[in-house]
Amino acid sequence: MTALACAPRRNRRERNDQVRPESTNNTRKTPVNEPTLPAELLAARRTPLFDFASLPDPLAESHRTTVWAQLFVQSGSVRYTDLEGATPRDIGLGPGDTAVIEPGVEHRVEPSTDATFFIQFYRAPQEPMVPGVPVLIDSRLRSGPWEHRGRDLDTTDEIHEMVTRQYVDIVQDELLEHYFNFTPGFIDWHAHIESISDYWSHALLHAPSDEIDVIEAHRPLHNTDPFTPELFDRWLEIFHDTVDGGWTGPHADRAKTRATGMAWAMAQRFLGKGTWRPTQHR
Repeated sequence: MTALACAPRRNRRERNDQVRPESTNNTRKTPVNEPTLPAELLAARRTPLFDFASLPDPLAESHRTTVWAQLFVQSGSVRYTDLEGATPRDIGLGPGDTAVIEPGVEHRVEPSTDATFFIQFYRAPQEPMVPGVPVLIDSRLRSGPWEHRGRDLDTTDEIHEMVTRQYVDIVQDELLEHYFNFTPGFIDWHAHIESISDYWSHALLHAPSDEIDVIEAHRPLHNTDPFTPELFDRWLEIFHDTVDGGWTGPHADRAKTRATGMAWAMAQRFLGKGTWRPTQHR
């Protein structure tokens, strides 16, 4: 996991109350000390599109990545500052500008109030798409299928395996991947897997779990980038394929039924009644 070296952190209200300059139209020249991405790297995960309000606190204060990355500015302006290194940079970036981020170098970004930007992470060809996933993957059509476990989803370990397999596919899917960006320093991938595993352990095995409204927990994502009927089709297809490819039994059947009902309820709440139905109810 990425080590975050954070200075004393201001809360979101304090940071948003500060007045930062709006963007300018000045064109940036590439600094002499701009690092170069190694040629063999492949694009891996990327963050959502950040703005001034949604910028995570660690990025605003101080942050290190464990992999090579690149900041892309789409609108407004972003000040990028290296806080260490042999030739630290303190540069202003405008629309279309980029800044390469070296692994292990502490840095900070300061967006203007009208800025939008994202960070693209990179990986070596033989490294997994998602850090920490204990399988090498190249695409959703892997060189071989997942091994069937030959049992039911009847323990927390089996449920954890199911959730991990599901998200390996989700984060590589063209419709779903940008909703699930678990890159170093943005969202803790392992923590998310544990949280989703706890939910399904509670749903299938009645294990203790925090009481949350799962549907409402997805509303910020929907408000930022509205869900579509095609998205619900794809999520449910991946879920069913994951379960069918690894488990058989009453718990597995119950998981698919519950996932179908949850997707249907979420679609009705977010898209409106009748806008989307599971395939078997059309």
